[in-house]
Amino acid sequence: HPPSPPAAATVHKEVAVFWDYENVKIAAQGIQAPLAESLVEYSQSQGHPRLKIVYANWRREKESLVRALYSLGFEPIHVSTGKENSVDVKLTVDCLNTAYQYPQVQQFIIVTGDRDFVPLVNALKTLEKRVTLIGRAEVASSQLLLSADEFIDLEKLDASETEEPSPSQPQPSARISYEDAVACLLAAINLARVQGKSTRFGAIDRLMRADVHYAYQGVASIHKSGQPPFANFSAFVDAVAAAGKIQIRTLEGFKELFLPDEDPEAESEFSSQEFEPLTREQWHIILDQVKQALQETDPEHNSYGRFMSLFFYVRLAKKEGRLPHSNEKLKQSLSRLVDLGILKEQNNRSFRITPDWQEKREEYLQQLSEVESI
Repeated sequence: HPPSPPAAATVHKEVAVFWDYENVKIAAQGIQAPLAESLVEYSQSQGHPRLKIVYANWRREKESLVRALYSLGFEPIHVSTGKENSVDVKLTVDCLNTAYQYPQVQQFIIVTGDRDFVPLVNALKTLEKRVTLIGRAEVASSQLLLSADEFIDLEKLDASETEEPSPSQPQPSARISYEDAVACLLAAINLARVQGKSTRFGAIDRLMRADVHYAYQGVASIHKSGQPPFANFSAFVDAVAAAGKIQIRTLEGFKELFLPDEDPEAESEFSSQEFEPLTREQWHIILDQVKQALQETDPEHNSYGRFMSLFFYVRLAKKEGRLPHSNEKLKQSLSRLVDLGILKEQNNRSFRITPDWQEKREEYLQQLSEVESI
């Protein structure tokens, strides 16, 4: 369950909720809005909700959904999606206006999955506001995970509301065994690697909290029989590293976590390894992997065509030995596909291969090779 402060601490605290509906894409059934109900309950657990605003192109949504949101106290704000980043701009302006107009609002709850909100989060924290982000951990960028005071996965938020025990039932333990915490840690490092996310301490801690398969709620929730609690997250990972289950390395002044069989220098987001430029054949492999990603994944899934989903398939070729380059180099290669117009960004920030790819294949490969040689 997302942690809630004691009741006495929330009496005079005001919070504000800003929900980017277009980005999160949570479908309502009939007149029900499960996420909306969960957000209301969560925001009330944090304090008094001064504002609850939800943004979308409401002309494309069911009227029953809008009525349901109104009934829960949300203010649906219509934003035309014809202009790029229109929701981002409106939400950002409203958040900052709220911070100045209602200085008593101490916590901002932003429901999104968009990396573009990192500057907003930083601006709010500069104003000494607490920022809680709620979204999909699988599509949230490392920067977003690291910027907020707290990140809650949508699925975990929903589970925390739908699985609440009745008053007659005993409350479940808030603790997680040391063994399960280690398993959760390894799963988080694996997930970060697959999705091309940072494995810095803060990012891994947030991914662990977002994992619905484990009861991890921070280092204080870890219970090791016969041992005192861990003083902090660093003490926990130090113990796991001492047991040989992970590696800890400091690169460019940042501590990162690695699995035992990984090469930290090759996997680090701060890797300084120098590789030969990508060859024409390697660009061919990258493009084939991107096409494979778009062909094999479900178009209805929220991660379809997302940058990290494409990166996962490109990294598969690396693991097979066909692309001997660092993760950062491979992410840069995908960015170059975007820069040259080979990958086209969609309104939901996913990507598709340009329709004229087959006809202009040789021309594109030539451009990629020329860019790489500069």
